[in-house]
Formats: sequence, structure tokens, C-alpha cells
Amino acid sequence: MNSELSMSDLAPLETAHVILRLEHDPQGLTLHWDDGRRSRLHALWLRDNCACPQCRHPQALERTFMFIDHSTPAIASAQLDQGGVLQVRFLSGDEAHVSRFSTGWLRAHGCALDALPERRGGRVLWDAGLGQHLPTIDYADYIATGEGLRDWIEAVQRHGIVLLRGVPTEPGQLLEVTRRVGPVRTSNFGDTYDVVSMPNPNASAYTSLGLELHTDLANWHSPPDIQLLFCLKSSVTGGDSVFADGFRVAEDLRLADPEAFELLSTQELEFRFHDASCDIRASAPTIAVGRDGQLQRIRFNNWLRSPMVMAESLVGPMYAALEKYWRMLRDPLYGLHLRLEPGCLIAYDNSRVLHGRTAFDPRSGERHLRGCYLTLDDLQSRLRLLERAPLKA
Repeated sequence: MNSELSMSDLAPLETAHVILRLEHDPQGLTLHWDDGRRSRLHALWLRDNCACPQCRHPQALERTFMFIDHSTPAIASAQLDQGGVLQVRFLSGDEAHVSRFSTGWLRAHGCALDALPERRGGRVLWDAGLGQHLPTIDYADYIATGEGLRDWIEAVQRHGIVLLRGVPTEPGQLLEVTRRVGPVRTSNFGDTYDVVSMPNPNASAYTSLGLELHTDLANWHSPPDIQLLFCLKSSVTGGDSVFADGFRVAEDLRLADPEAFELLSTQELEFRFHDASCDIRASAPTIAVGRDGQLQRIRFNNWLRSPMVMAESLVGPMYAALEKYWRMLRDPLYGLHLRLEPGCLIAYDNSRVLHGRTAFDPRSGERHLRGCYLTLDDLQSRLRLLERAPLKA
């Protein structure tokens, strides 16, 4: 471990792994790790990431080295010192420069392909069986301890959903819970919104109708990442909440019908919300896929879906693909049913987890949920800060 070497990084950079040997040539070097991993590091990549005071601002910690103003570097020598620190000497024209890299930094940032799953985190796909072991945190632990907050954030990242129980049903509690992570992300519905049956609703959520599984604000170019729903009142007949892991269903679709998956991940659909105060529209694929085929976002909302705009030859196949995914979402295999009681606050990843509800009778009692949104950036930032000092709240 080489935590003593400053890498101009406030994050913890320790590792239990060691470099057994290295090989180098002018264009790069190869690290051989104790677990069999092999990391090939490009010479310019190493030079560009030098963390010495000449290349990084010592207070701002931002890169000051501008590779465009230097000749292409070549590695003249490379060696490991007794503490495991990698020392590399570069030649760039007539200029020489020495950079030092800690083992922990190299392990965290190396370019080995088998390192990618570590950086993505331990995402766990689930189905209806999650109801037997739904991640659940006590409000007292969440609000008062770093461990409780960290467990809550990690559950959102792993499973995409977490239940907070024992939240006082008092004004402002939803914002208190949310701002412990970061600022609320506002929308056209405000900082918070109340899910109740209204006489003149501007959205289907504000009725007593059952709601098909959906993601929120699909009509935004960048829909909110994390959604929180806090139950204040729940005495009606019906009105159970329903959730499904859209990534699990999408992966099953990819196996069962690759052509349908291809259409849903490459062809954009149109979405729109409009009322007296706004008209917000966006187009995007139902299933967003990133590098290496990794799922990034589900965008599914029948209420907000506008007329398709695509080649005529694709319209029929697109409807068939959309129907296939929709019918899978309706399969009881995937649906997680929860009866949220007062004091329960459910949070979920709106880019992954779809939510809905069963219909309810507004004459049978009261049902009142209050909701708001968070960004993934703030969520992940809070977790990284906790990792620096895990015992602090």
C-alpha cells in the first residue's frame, strides 16, 4: 500500500494488491499484478496523469500539464522502488520529466479490461423475489450515522431501490432526508410534489387510476436520476405501489428477442408533457446502451409517449418490440408489490426501476405521497466523501 505518496487526489487510493514485475518500452509499460491482472499503460496516458506540483495545481488539484504543448513523450526508464511506487522517466524532445505513481492509484485507474466491472460497481438485477429481502434502512441510522447513509446510497446503486422506515410524518421530513445526500433536483412540478387524487389533474398520477409501470419525466432530455416517495397517509382500499427492475427485464429481452432489443435500443421514441404552464418534449431510445453493451437508462412512459417519428418500414416492428417489452413488464415474475404505510420512504433509480400502482377508491380513505428527485452526481459524490472518512456523518 502506498497511501503516503500524494497523487493530488483526496479519495482513498490504497490496495492490497502488489505489482510483481513490470516491462517497458518507449511507447508504454506493462504491469503484472499478484492476482494475474495485466495492465498495459500508454506512455502519453502516464505522462498526462502525472500528479507532481509541476503538472497539477497544488491547491486546486486540477491538471495544469497541457500535453498539446509538448512533444510526444517516450519512456526512457521505469522501475518500482522498495515501497512499490512506480517511477517513470520520460523524454519529450529535449525535455526530461520524472513521474511517480502509487500502487493504489495504478490499480484504481489502470486500463485493463477486467478492471471495468470493478468500476461499474456491484449492480444486482432482481425480480419479484426481492420482496423477501428488500434493502431496508431505519430512519434513525440514516439521519444520524455515516454507516446508515452509506448503506442507503449503496443499496440505491446496487439494487436501484431502498426502503427507509420510521420517518416522522411531519412537514419538511422529505427534504431533510433528501438534503442529507444533496440538493433537490427541481422539475416543472416544483421541488416537491404531492401525489393525491385531484379534481382537475394535470397528470395521471394525480388521479385514483391504476398506473402502469413507467419511469418519470421521460419527456425531459435528462430525466431525474433518483426518485423519492414518502408516504404520509395510506388508508384507502387499493393503491399498492408496484416496482420492476427495468434492467433485468431488458436483459431478459436481449436474450429472448435480440431484434426487439436492437430496435428499442437504437430507435428513438418521442415524449411530451404539456399543460397550461409548460410544453416539454424529448426523444430517446426506450433502452439506452453504453459501451460494451452496458445498460444505462430505461425510458418508458405510455402517458407521455407521442406519435412515432421514424421510417415507415420501422413503425410496425417498433410497435411489436415495444409490446414485447411491455408485456414482459406486466409479467408477475418481475413485479414487486409494496403497501407503503405512513413513515415509509421508498427511493429508487428512475433510470432503471419502473414504478406504478394499483387503482384505489378515494372515497374509502386517504392516500398521500410526497415526492422529489435527486441527481446521481450528488448521490455518488456523497458516497465518495463518506469513503474518505467513513465514520463521519
